[in-house]
Amino acid sequence: MIVFALTTEEIKDKNSQIETLINGIALGERSALKALYALIQTDVFAYALSKMGNKQDAADVMQDTFIQIFKYAKQYKPMGKPMAWIFTIEHNLIRRQFQLKNRTVNFEEHLGNVAEDCDVEEQVINSEFLKMMLYLLSEEEREIIVLHLVSGMKHREIAKILGKPLSSVLSKYNRAIKKLQIIVKEEK
Repeated sequence: MIVFALTTEEIKDKNSQIETLINGIALGERSALKALYALIQTDVFAYALSKMGNKQDAADVMQDTFIQIFKYAKQYKPMGKPMAWIFTIEHNLIRRQFQLKNRTVNFEEHLGNVAEDCDVEEQVINSEFLKMMLYLLSEEEREIIVLHLVSGMKHREIAKILGKPLSSVLSKYNRAIKKLQIIVKEEK
């Protein structure tokens, strides 16, 4: 099974880098925005893709997220969890987009388009097996798995971003992991 989880030390280092870059953005350094984009574009895209279900909408949300980061960087208060702040911005943009369009996204319909030529997407979904596994999860399970394993967020942070009780997030995560384990066993 493919593992995306970061070590605690890697997460702390990445959080420190992100906070430094957000501070640079707040000071008007465009190079800091470019560096932040390079550092977290995969995380931001993965979350958007897990919610939007298609690469075009996910790419739009990702771009809007970086615009909002640039716009509101001065308001960021360092607390060691910059990705929670970024995912909150992104979550609000996604929710707003769904409200404006008042539509539902069928993940199955767009699954075939996910693996086209795009470096970011190849990093997020790099095999047919992984796509199949993600497809078999519910939208919420897929979202929680991506936030935890790809982005390295803690369950408590995910619960806060999604506005759900921690117990629900843990339950859905464990259920998703069990589903994936069954799939892996069946494939062997």
